[in-house]
Amino acid sequence: MVSSRWDDTELVKALGRTTKANYVRTHIKESLEETVNPLLKGEKLLFSESIDHILLSIFTHIDLLGCVYKGETSQSNAVAFLREYLGRIDPRYKDVGGLLYASQRHGLVHLATPKRIQLLNGMILDFSYVLYGERKDHLKVVKQRVIEEGKRFDIYVLVLNISLLYTDLLSAIDEYAKDICLSEELAEAFWESFTVRRTKEAREEEMRRKPYIQDSDFVFITEQIARL
Repeated sequence: MVSSRWDDTELVKALGRTTKANYVRTHIKESLEETVNPLLKGEKLLFSESIDHILLSIFTHIDLLGCVYKGETSQSNAVAFLREYLGRIDPRYKDVGGLLYASQRHGLVHLATPKRIQLLNGMILDFSYVLYGERKDHLKVVKQRVIEEGKRFDIYVLVLNISLLYTDLLSAIDEYAKDICLSEELAEAFWESFTVRRTKEAREEEMRRKPYIQDSDFVFITEQIARL
């Protein structure tokens, strides 16, 4: 069979997309599995002690996936990946993905605890976490009576099944890898973002404009450089 020049070009592109899709699996999915699997199995910590670590790993990887999916790091891109690809696994992620990201990722990164939310009706939305259970109970709101400072009141609680959230993300990564195999645009966006993550240096003059940066931060570095 004689192959045309067009066929050769398309084959090269297809092989390139497959290579990039495999990078998604080996450099993102496997990294997530290596971190989370021991925690879910209780090899290092009890489940109650590892919830925060698991959630941080999940949402940190969603941050990365949003970056390589859309070409740059942003909260909106992370949520876009969450809604699109986890939404394929369970449509409810399409509806509640932004709230999950804001409450879980932001709360854990900035406050070391998920954020509770006061709803417009005055009620509080909190979160609870389980390791096992049926899918119908995942992302389900229940009402609970709590006691704080001697007062009893009702709150809403959104139940998150950590095992399902984790396996749904693994499945979402597989879906994304499949799309890369089919789309030159997605493959190029992934590869460009993935390969330049460490090559985009932060400039000193830009960092000095941040209110928490002091002259001493760079004096500390420059004095040591001068002694080399």
